[in-house]
Amino acid sequence: MGIVDCGLRISKKTDLHQFWISCGLSEDAWAEAIQRYERYYHLILDHNRANGLMGQITREDFHFKHIADSLAVLLVYPELLVPSKIEGFAGPVRLADVGCGAGLPGIVLAIALPHLQLTAIESNHKKADFVKLSSSELGLENRVKVVARRSREIARDEQYRDRFDVVTARAVAPADKTIRENRLLLAPDSSLILYKTPTAIADELPLARREADKHKLTVETSDVISLPAEAGQRQFIRILSQNH
Repeated sequence: MGIVDCGLRISKKTDLHQFWISCGLSEDAWAEAIQRYERYYHLILDHNRANGLMGQITREDFHFKHIADSLAVLLVYPELLVPSKIEGFAGPVRLADVGCGAGLPGIVLAIALPHLQLTAIESNHKKADFVKLSSSELGLENRVKVVARRSREIARDEQYRDRFDVVTARAVAPADKTIRENRLLLAPDSSLILYKTPTAIADELPLARREADKHKLTVETSDVISLPAEAGQRQFIRILSQNH
């Protein structure tokens, strides 16, 4: 399995811009996107302590450990860039981000992908309220819905069951548990994409495959992504649904 090296040999000032381009995103969209990402960063700083969003965070950490990391999925699943390439696609990409916390990766992806309709699922009400506030402040309120419930509960709700083209989970739970609790959110021919590290995948993959096999789901792993500015490595597990 290969490594996608995006630690480009350029100055740190432009690393995030170059990473954006390497993900296949539009140069023309960059200026507006970075303004929104900067606004998002300051919203997190303003509300971090009161809402327990995350630990102390620098701008560099936010750029590379959060924005670049959230966008890295586009390097290995570029069909998300062009929704017409998604099998059976007809309309906006319906993405559910489970356990989204402060809105990562969902808000970052919604800024980057104007065809995305995001349902942000977060049971912590303070964090859910922050994601709702952020979507409004960032001009995303028409494309972001916040659900302050546990994903395992809404997966059995007829309003959400079998609804989503893509479900993402970043730093939420072990892969087998995430599959078990969220598989019912998947529409036919859709994907559950888990943000993991290579170490976590090595540990979790056997149980993930066992859980997926129970439900006739297919499991794939991506290449390893080297994030810019030596911000670490990212690897993905994708669970593919079939007609059910």
